[in-house]
This record gives sequence, structure tokens and C-alpha cells, in this order.
Amino acid sequence: MDVQERVTKETWLGSNNQAEFVVIDADNTNYQMKPDQQVMHFTTALSDAAAIVILPSKAEAVGRMYYICATTGSTGGDISVYDKETGAEISTYGDLDADDDHVIFFCDGINWRVLLDGVA
Repeated sequence: MDVQERVTKETWLGSNNQAEFVVIDADNTNYQMKPDQQVMHFTTALSDAAAIVILPSKAEAVGRMYYICATTGSTGGDISVYDKETGAEISTYGDLDADDDHVIFFCDGINWRVLLDGVA
């Protein structure tokens, strides 16, 4: 691994060095996160629409932290966070439905660990 790859892997913001803002405009849409998408803000364009955010595989995400925020959760719909390998919702983080509901996950290669729970 060269120096740039190491620096990129260690940064909070991934290889693109910025937070990403995603608007999901259809009900029950799945959004598959890439390993370098570590700071994500999600909004659903329809009220009462649901969206599923799928974290990267644990093999790709090992040692990384992921910040997921439902920026306008109360005016949009629920954002649910799922594990790619199991296809299951990650415990209580299936209802990011208030403004600024957020969570920080850390991947230890085996499990997703919650470092910060900002879900109202």
C-alpha cells in the first residue's frame, strides 16, 4: 500500500475528501454505500417514503468509520441501515426519521460497532 492509499484509508472523508449528500426520490429505494463513502447525508424526497442504506461489506470496510445522517428525517421518510452480508437491518438504526438523526459505525471486520448513537 502506498502512502496516498494509506492516507486515503485513514481519513474520515474517504477518497473524495468531502461529505456526500444523497436525495432518494422513490419509496423503498436501496442505496449501496461504497467503502470510501464515509460521511453521508441522506434525505428522502417524498414524505413517508422509506429508504434502505446498505453499508459496504465488512471485508471492504474493516478499520473504517461511517457517519450516516438523515438530514431532514422529519419532513422526509425513514432511513434504514442494513448490513450487506446478512441483508438484515442493524438493530435500532432502522428508524432515522427525525431531523439530524445520525449514527457512527465502526467496522472491526467481523461486526459493525456503534460508536455514536444520535437517533432521537
